[in-house]
Amino acid sequence: MAVEIRIHPLDFEPDVAIGIDLPMMAGTGAAFKLNYTTLDQAVANAKNLLLTNRGERIMQPDFGCDLRNTLFENITEDIITKLEDRIKSNFDYWLPYIFINELSIVPSEDQNRIYVSLTISLEGNEFDTRSIQLEMINEQ
Repeated sequence: MAVEIRIHPLDFEPDVAIGIDLPMMAGTGAAFKLNYTTLDQAVANAKNLLLTNRGERIMQPDFGCDLRNTLFENITEDIITKLEDRIKSNFDYWLPYIFINELSIVPSEDQNRIYVSLTISLEGNEFDTRSIQLEMINEQ
């Protein structure tokens, strides 16, 4: 049985930028650092979704995962499960072309940090993956 791997046609065009990378600074003198592959842009879109709180984006009040608001709650297994469900449901709604291969949310021992780790790929091409690690810190 053959496995079909779909690759976006713009990935074969080396001169066509697909989107803007995060952070939005280019060290080469250009205005923004650009992404030239679909998977690189998917990573930037995933970071944008994870780091945005609901209500921060104009005209899209439901966009975002609200990870920073969770830092001020007691870190329990129930909160970890709610965070995982929230991240998965937001990815399903806002970024349906991204497949989450692995999601890990681990609180620190002193309970003032949350480590979020994702391994993502594009739908139809689960073999080419990228990892995203976030460290959310509660500095009271």
